[in-house]
Amino acid sequence: MTGKPAVLNIAELFDEGCVYRVPIYQRAYAWGADEIKTLLDDVRRADGQYYLGSLVVARCGSERNRTVYEVIDGQQRLTTLYLLMAALCHDDDDQAAAALDAWHMRLEYECRAESYGALLQQLRKSGAPDQPEDVGAQDGPSDQETMCRPLLDGYQIIRQYLEDRQELEDRQDFEDPERRIDLEKLRTNVSIVRDELPSGTDLNRYFEVMNTRGVQLRPQDVVKARLMSAVSSPTDRETIGRIWDVCSDMDHYMQCLATPDERTRWFSEGWTSAPPADWTRLVGEAAPDNDGGDDGSAKLSKSFEDVLQEALSEEPPQAEQQAQSGAHSDDETERYRSVISFPAFLMHVLRIYSGDEDDASGDVKPTSLDDAELLRVFDDKVAKIFPKTSENSEDSGDSDDSASAEDNAKRFAAALLRCRFLFDNYIVKTHMDSAVSSDATEWTLKCCRKNKSKKERSYYLANAFSDEVQQELIMIQSMFQVTETGNNHKKALYAMLQWLWAKEAVDESAFLQHIREYARGRLEEMLRLKGTPTEGRRWRIREAVNQGVGTEHFIFNYLNYALWELLHHADDSPQGQDMSAAGIFGTDELPAVASEVRTRWNEYAEQTEHSGEGAQTLDCRRFRFRYRNSVEHFSPQHPLSGGDAPPNVNDFGNLCLLTVRENSRRNNLDAMEKIRHFNVAQQSLKFQFMVGQAQKETTWGEQQIKDQTELWIRLLDALSDASHVR
Repeated sequence: MTGKPAVLNIAELFDEGCVYRVPIYQRAYAWGADEIKTLLDDVRRADGQYYLGSLVVARCGSERNRTVYEVIDGQQRLTTLYLLMAALCHDDDDQAAAALDAWHMRLEYECRAESYGALLQQLRKSGAPDQPEDVGAQDGPSDQETMCRPLLDGYQIIRQYLEDRQELEDRQDFEDPERRIDLEKLRTNVSIVRDELPSGTDLNRYFEVMNTRGVQLRPQDVVKARLMSAVSSPTDRETIGRIWDVCSDMDHYMQCLATPDERTRWFSEGWTSAPPADWTRLVGEAAPDNDGGDDGSAKLSKSFEDVLQEALSEEPPQAEQQAQSGAHSDDETERYRSVISFPAFLMHVLRIYSGDEDDASGDVKPTSLDDAELLRVFDDKVAKIFPKTSENSEDSGDSDDSASAEDNAKRFAAALLRCRFLFDNYIVKTHMDSAVSSDATEWTLKCCRKNKSKKERSYYLANAFSDEVQQELIMIQSMFQVTETGNNHKKALYAMLQWLWAKEAVDESAFLQHIREYARGRLEEMLRLKGTPTEGRRWRIREAVNQGVGTEHFIFNYLNYALWELLHHADDSPQGQDMSAAGIFGTDELPAVASEVRTRWNEYAEQTEHSGEGAQTLDCRRFRFRYRNSVEHFSPQHPLSGGDAPPNVNDFGNLCLLTVRENSRRNNLDAMEKIRHFNVAQQSLKFQFMVGQAQKETTWGEQQIKDQTELWIRLLDALSDASHVR
């Protein structure tokens, strides 16, 4: 790229007098309903500044004092924004009129210049709100109408989306603060990153490389190329490329992808040590001389486009990587699914690299974890990797800046490798089993170790922690993973990686206690208890949990984690279990409410064992965290059998989490009928508690809901702050 990319909000993009021309070697507009609605949902839900990704362009001159850019990547997104602006700018209000007057940007398609051109111009001028089909007909023959159909369909999808949102807004009972797309919000709060290629780039070759194997240029490809182009030595460039390749495959352990030499240099002889911060050790003593040759020509940094071409066209396929690394083909049987994508993982690395910390006061805004902002954050936090050039600086001969560019590129690559090692060794994963549905996920916490016997394979997988702590860490980490399901909102994962990053050696007990303390702080936040006096805590908790389907899912999941801690060793050593369970309260002894929970569970479990045929058995040992993301009313809001729901139907004692599939099939059944239709022992512990009381008392209604609500309020009070345990 020519320098730091330009970050433009939509107003700046559309008000600027530029022409964006989609070259003939690119395909026509091809987005359908799914892609369009995803973009519209992103815009609608944007909170504050939102970045839609990148637009890669090449400057190709000017026409009538307008700068002309060829669109190399991002044309589908740009065209959709054009259609959205056309739909919004023709509302009958002053805001729309002003936006239309300021709209000077033009969009052209070389491959369909006549048909697309007339349609795009007409949409911009009038919006054609009633009969958009007629716009295509102006081009004459029916084959041109057919050519315009993707644009017309896209425009209609956008119009229908906006009309549906308006209809929802007009409903008196509809509550959604981000309910529709506002023109002013779109123009000022939504931005795109415009990356400009250097002059002289072979655009046909560039686009060909960029679409190798049919894969569009991704932001992470751009980041990789920028890192590699910032270093002068071929050896350093190769090392950054190898680190990137090994780290980017999130569903294999790094040791299975690294070469034997890399394994020893990066992870020590037994593959158990975090990678060194020293770049020389990462490169290796056996590597070629960093001078790269007698003539010194290899010392010069490669251009960005050359590195990008190499990175995209020469990356070996997965099978070849495994062959290079010495990993056996049966590694496929031990693959695991990462809880986060690589672009989102890079955002965590960027935040750690930049030294950001979450600021409870809100005075300092930490680096975003949203991978839609990858390029912007990378340029903001690692900006010094770009050496000054005559194109972007008057002082193009500053060698100190060039040295800083190489140093920062290496530091970031080293940070990426270390963060990925910490992730592999200490963060929970799921088994890679396509036959298992997401609501039956099995969690694992393994680390890759060198097999010294070498009788079968070069590695084996071992538990990451001692037996005593292993299950505890799997349970609390999986609790966070099923709560923070979004790829870009894993605050707990960042809190764990940040803690691990700061440690020379990881003490398993300290790691578990750190996560517990973090979880307790999150619970206090969800219950809105900060600054609440002692006498008002339970009132505040009641207000937070009695929200029906609006109750925070984290509260359900954390309560189930606490119940598991209290119950799963009920038949083992009471003293050892009490010490372990007391840790979740931040005390040395269990509070009275914890003993009451245990007593009631034992009563319910004993009752079900002696209730004869048809009674459901309770089983805390089989409990696992699943992706249960639908709030269920045990006593239904609208009973299938008729009659009225209990007046406290939305209270916490009547609520639990189920999978969407389970909830949709049985949500209107009466509570006692639900018990007969569920495999209770596979459900959450809160659900099992409700079943236990209902079976013991042979009914479920207002009094039972009240009883359990009060019990959980007392337990949540004790869990959220040890100083308030009574």
